[in-house]
Amino acid sequence: MSTRRGVAVASVGMLGLGLGVGLGLTGTAASADTPAPTPAAASAPATAPDTEAPAGRRLGRDHPQLAEARQLRQNALHGEATVRTDKGYQVVNGQRGKVTAISPTSLSVTSEDGYAATYVLTGDTKYRVDQKAAKVTDIHSGDTVAVRARTTGETHTAVVVAEPRD
Repeated sequence: MSTRRGVAVASVGMLGLGLGVGLGLTGTAASADTPAPTPAAASAPATAPDTEAPAGRRLGRDHPQLAEARQLRQNALHGEATVRTDKGYQVVNGQRGKVTAISPTSLSVTSEDGYAATYVLTGDTKYRVDQKAAKVTDIHSGDTVAVRARTTGETHTAVVVAEPRD
């Protein structure tokens, strides 16, 4: 499997991580705006050699791998992975949970298992509500959100904050 395809599969798995943001995953993992892959998706074999779709072809709607990705998207709560990009390595993470605090510059989220994280919000952070572009003021304390972020050191910078699709 090519590196680019492997990273894309890991990205789908991360977004499958329950983030469900659905913001164009295929091929974006090679850029700095990498979606957050899950450790499980990154470590599990993406496809068996005999089921891998030929280059340029998509898997059918009922393909078992797509069913697994849908299940991850609906059930995963949080995760972190290191992905290879054209510019080197990038730590990415994602989380699904309830907003516990929000300001124009930060967002705190707690998942149902108690995991809590705070994310830096920048002018580049994208927001989605009802599967449409939104603003930070459209996200409120108590909302359920999916966060896709990049991590540098101990700082998690939100790339996308969205209401997850159910």
